[in-house]
Amino acid sequence: MWILLFTNSTYTDSSEHTSVPSGSNEYAGRSLDWQTDRLSTTNPVSKSAVGSVRGLIERWCAAYGDLNEKELAGLESPDIEIVDRFGELHVAKQQRDEERFWAEGFEMIRRDDFHPVCTVEEIRSTRPDVVIVHADISYSAGIPLKGGDDIPAFSEIHTFIVSRDEAVWRIAGHDITKRALQ
Repeated sequence: MWILLFTNSTYTDSSEHTSVPSGSNEYAGRSLDWQTDRLSTTNPVSKSAVGSVRGLIERWCAAYGDLNEKELAGLESPDIEIVDRFGELHVAKQQRDEERFWAEGFEMIRRDDFHPVCTVEEIRSTRPDVVIVHADISYSAGIPLKGGDDIPAFSEIHTFIVSRDEAVWRIAGHDITKRALQ
């Protein structure tokens, strides 16, 4: 069985993969037209859906950069599950829970000096109503904290599970993984 997997060109042809290699950002600026033909061979997503999901994540990135917990919570499903960068699972029961989660994280940050850079690296469909998005969030100047301390420069990969319910795309799951600055 393993021999078939490793010798079948479907599994070994690197030109068929859509993910961006770790440490590389060469595809981040490419048009989504490049990705939409390869999102999924079994469940293709229309270009308008990809555009809607990309717009949702771009709004999330803007709200995050503005430290706007209400806007972030408004983009998420009411029962979102978030795994933070420390591996802790947070399950919201209502929008107030989501707002509180973000507000608690933001309360220690110096707002005027917080400038994360968000880059969508991959958008991939698993079903017509479910899309996985990987975005790199870089803190090249670190994170400035109230009181004068700073968290040194680093980046994170944010994996969003986005689902559509009655034509509205929302973030249903979110995993944050710290990595070396890219």
